[in-house]
Amino acid sequence: MDRRLPVIIAVCCIEVAFRAAYDFIRVDPLLYTFLVRAIEMLIIFFLAFKVCGISPASIRKELLIGLGISAVFAAGVVFVDLASRFFLSGGLLNQLIGKQHITNVMGFIIVGCVFGPFVEELFFRGLFYAWLRQHIHFIAAIVLSALIFASMHGFISVVQLIGGLLFAGIYEWRKNIWAPYMVHVLANFGIWVFPWIYPF
Repeated sequence: MDRRLPVIIAVCCIEVAFRAAYDFIRVDPLLYTFLVRAIEMLIIFFLAFKVCGISPASIRKELLIGLGISAVFAAGVVFVDLASRFFLSGGLLNQLIGKQHITNVMGFIIVGCVFGPFVEELFFRGLFYAWLRQHIHFIAAIVLSALIFASMHGFISVVQLIGGLLFAGIYEWRKNIWAPYMVHVLANFGIWVFPWIYPF
């Protein structure tokens, strides 16, 4: 029996329970997110370690591939933004992302840019996408997993949807989480830093 589905259901139940409990617990949002993701990671590792996409031949190679994809993607984003300025005042990026004021920078980097993306890649690509891929065509699996990934962030934004499509597409190509994880890390970091250094 495929172990992915029961683990997917278990992680979804944990996520729903912790989201429902959030309003009743007075704790820092970053710490709360870290604890939830840590529990989800332990469930995934304990119940589905061998099938969560974590074991490539070379992690270093996969991370370098992710770094290269990130560089190409960032260049493409800048090009599209500059081109959009001919018909959109302030450019496309100005419409999609804004400056985030972070008070706990180290916590945000650890939780939002390193740990959170790792657990999300384990779940969304290593388990959920891989399970979908066994049942439907890869294009449908990429789109559906991206929609679910984007909706998990509270609402379906263009930025999250593009991220979900990109991460799942890379997973389909590489068959492990490490290259999409590197892109996810740099994307989260870039969404935070880019508005502060890029001339809107």
